[in-house]
Amino acid sequence: MIDLTTGNPMKQILVFTIPLLLGNLLQNLFQVADTIIVGRFIGGTALAAVGSSMVVIQLLVAAFVGLTTGASIVISQFFGARKTKELKKTIATSMITMGGLSVLLMVFGFFGAGPMIRLIGVEEVIFDDAVIYLQTFMVGIAFPIYLNIYMAYMRALGDTKTPLVLLAIAAVLNVIFTIAFIVVLDWGIFGAGLATIVAQAMATFACVFIANKKIPILKLRLSELVFDREMFKLILTYGIPASIQMSITGFAQLTIMRLVNSLGAVATAGFSAGLRAENFGMLPLMNINIAISTFVGQNIGAGNEERAKEGLRSGMKLMVGIGLFTSALLLLSSSTLMGWFVSPDDVNATGIIQEGTLYLWTVSLFYVLFGIFFAFNGFFRGVGDQVIVMILTISSLSIRAVLAHIFVLVFGLGLDSLAWSIAIGWFLCGGFAYYYYKANRWKGKAATGKLKTEEE
Repeated sequence: MIDLTTGNPMKQILVFTIPLLLGNLLQNLFQVADTIIVGRFIGGTALAAVGSSMVVIQLLVAAFVGLTTGASIVISQFFGARKTKELKKTIATSMITMGGLSVLLMVFGFFGAGPMIRLIGVEEVIFDDAVIYLQTFMVGIAFPIYLNIYMAYMRALGDTKTPLVLLAIAAVLNVIFTIAFIVVLDWGIFGAGLATIVAQAMATFACVFIANKKIPILKLRLSELVFDREMFKLILTYGIPASIQMSITGFAQLTIMRLVNSLGAVATAGFSAGLRAENFGMLPLMNINIAISTFVGQNIGAGNEERAKEGLRSGMKLMVGIGLFTSALLLLSSSTLMGWFVSPDDVNATGIIQEGTLYLWTVSLFYVLFGIFFAFNGFFRGVGDQVIVMILTISSLSIRAVLAHIFVLVFGLGLDSLAWSIAIGWFLCGGFAYYYYKANRWKGKAATGKLKTEEE
């Protein structure tokens, strides 16, 4: 664990970010490899099916991500305030809550797979594959949920090295099982979904074992595994805005995917490949966002507001520098990257590469805007102002969705117009975030000030 309440802020944020970034880079590299295997050995339609299914999965797990985010905020602030009892109660309560909800999600996701895939308007040629992938994934949904819960709480405690190991395990296993199930056993799209779930399950068991051995705070005795109503209410205070935000994010992405699907299977496959590369490019910025949030959370919990603000300034400098570098890198390599995802023998290979390159080249122009916007979001999340994070994120996505539909349906533009709509959302919401920060409207939102604890 890393105590972020002392030391040089820039150095602390870098120390926190590097293992997190390496882990996520590794995970995304293997996810890219996974996508390449699907595209090259099953085909472009399978690539489109996986991309469509993942949008539905993201929507379904949005509430879990939100609640985990809420609990992470509480954990980081209690850790900074040295309130171990309350911290353990938070962990226990969230674990119990997530267990019950994951069972409900598994049942709903499996039996509702067909209607949900219909909802996003996929072409018939990819419908069956999309349903198979979604159902396979949903059967084991509890594993990625619990894996991400544990890793989120480790990060909230300042530990990014253990999640690096866990992500490496999951990523390597995912590729091994994908090759085994698709290339060797020829299980097709079912094999792609099964490989992910089996890898996540094994990584989850490794995570529980490592956490119990290495991080005493995360090790709960049976007597400590108790649902605490007051802590549950506190988690909801921060988790509900995050859940709403994530759910609307998922819904907005679903509407975007439906819009892309209306352009045809080639555009869907190109967009899916472009998204993989885009996520890879955004990883450094998203990881700094997590670092800022954790840094700010611990220092707000410790009552050191000025140091929290210094963390934002240091994090934003990193965001701008890395954003410029990543933009340049992707601008130079977009076409080459897209060529990796499709077999040259695929009849639609040229179209898929062109569509994906056009989208990726355009969106990569604006990573600095994304970095500035996300730096403020990380700060607001760390201080406990989840409502403004929700408002900013929903506003950005709403601008994106509305403009994308106007650009495509009214003006008849292509995938590059989706990238322009994203950039406009980042610019407008980043500007408002700056105003909100300077107006000090984020003050007084800390979890440590909302709960009367036994230690007080």
